[in-house]
Amino acid sequence: MSKRFSLYNLLKNHYYKRKVFFYTELLIIQIVAYTLLLYYAIPVLENQRLTVAESTLFVVQTMTTVGYDLVTFFPVENQITILILIFIMATGVFTVLMIIPAAIAPYLQDILQPVPPSAITGKISSHVIIVGHNEITKSVVDGIMMSGLPVVLLECDRNKALDAMNRYKKSVRVIFGEYNRHNTWKSAHAADASHIIISTDEKTAATTILGMREMTEAKITAIIDFLEYKRYLIYAGADYVISPKNYLGNIFSRHASNTPVIDIIYETSRRDGTSVSIREENPLKLVYIPVIESCFALGRTIEELNLFSRYGVYPVFLWKKGMFYAFSGEDVPLERSDALVVAGREESIQRLLDEEFACSFHPEKYAIIAGYGDVGKIIYKNLNSSGVNAVVIDRDIEEDFGIQGNAEDESILMTANIEKADVLVAAVNDDEANIFTTLLARNLNPKIHILARANHPESVDKLYRAGADYVALLPAMGGQFAADIVIKNRVSVLIDLPGGQRVVMKKREGRRRYTVGRVKKLTGTKIIGIEGENHSVVRPDENEEIYTGDSVIAFGSSVSLKKLMNILESD
Repeated sequence: MSKRFSLYNLLKNHYYKRKVFFYTELLIIQIVAYTLLLYYAIPVLENQRLTVAESTLFVVQTMTTVGYDLVTFFPVENQITILILIFIMATGVFTVLMIIPAAIAPYLQDILQPVPPSAITGKISSHVIIVGHNEITKSVVDGIMMSGLPVVLLECDRNKALDAMNRYKKSVRVIFGEYNRHNTWKSAHAADASHIIISTDEKTAATTILGMREMTEAKITAIIDFLEYKRYLIYAGADYVISPKNYLGNIFSRHASNTPVIDIIYETSRRDGTSVSIREENPLKLVYIPVIESCFALGRTIEELNLFSRYGVYPVFLWKKGMFYAFSGEDVPLERSDALVVAGREESIQRLLDEEFACSFHPEKYAIIAGYGDVGKIIYKNLNSSGVNAVVIDRDIEEDFGIQGNAEDESILMTANIEKADVLVAAVNDDEANIFTTLLARNLNPKIHILARANHPESVDKLYRAGADYVALLPAMGGQFAADIVIKNRVSVLIDLPGGQRVVMKKREGRRRYTVGRVKKLTGTKIIGIEGENHSVVRPDENEEIYTGDSVIAFGSSVSLKKLMNILESD
């Protein structure tokens, strides 16, 4: 950014311009007034005559305190003249000093503040270029970091670029430049990149892709709000187009559907359509089990259930109100809307479900959807096609299934029969609105199952405290999805958890001998299960060996999982 451009931006600021003009006008008025005062007063007071030019010069020299040669003008003898000069100096210096911070200081601050680099120094290849620094790309970076791939973040806003530099330090290379300029992409070494992820508005994404598509063979992923623009991004040259809102809507629909959501997160015998299990008829699975109101396990602890001894099923972690208890939580009782993630054989898990988590539920559900924007429309469409009776609350809705109004209004919720509802989905594009809706709904119907959307990380905890059973952070979901596209050929992310914790599946590629105990000691990860041609183990002991070709399911932080991948790939 040039200095002229910076000064021009400053002058366009209305408040800045008005302030500068005020003090400049005041200075000019003072100079003219003091010049006239001296021109007429000095002949009377000092018996010396000054021209208008000499009077003006005298005033300027006095006001700026640069001094003057008394011989050039006259010796001052009259006390009134001295008082006049003191007054001119005091008021003039004040005005000049006010102009300096008003006019010059902002400009100096603008040109002296740090500027992020506009190019990458040194060689780099097979890297991932991420366009834009926002909540979504923060999640993308976190997801990619554990793979060990070099990351370059490109940002067109200087302040955001500086924020990214402070956030990532040396772990991510940040460059500052306009997205539509050829030199920017050349500086980012786009020709040598493996993936490019763009998180901007749809028009910016399309023009950005059009401008650099011919420069690179990298796979391009565009993260957008509105999926109806997908075809335009594909036309522009994107390989993948994803919408966090669409993803979120589908997840909420499944949680609000007619039956409890028993998710098969991972199944060894069906991965990529090929069998890797020696026991294909009874494969190893990682399963998400919600705790429903009437199930037998409700109110009991993991220790009391004794899952591994009784069923051969390993409890990976317990999810409770936005918190997860990994490999512990033995003394934490299971409550409605908690979720348990377990690993085990298909037959063992099925027996566990039948004996502990079987429940009775309504043959029909009644759901209330607060908000009929992009997310709300997807939820209603999916629920309607699943046979779920749903009503939508929105200020502008005109459809027959809708109630016009605000879901934060108690009377509107009562009109929607909140006391009879099984599920409420707070899907408004406003975190505060969703918090108040959740708080109100929980008090009107203590047994209702509440799903809530959050746009900002700081709202997640507030929504849980307001009474939500499940909160989905929109930017995190989109970012994780995009990151998975990049790293899927190296590692499969099965579950993303708060604080950068993840459950992953990694195939053993190296030939060096490793046992489970040694891997745990070197990486700090927890090995949940191993599935391969020679053995298949849930909760393997320390001496269990990991062979080439084995699928390893592990849990840990980004740092520990990065170490795990390096070990499993080492020869």
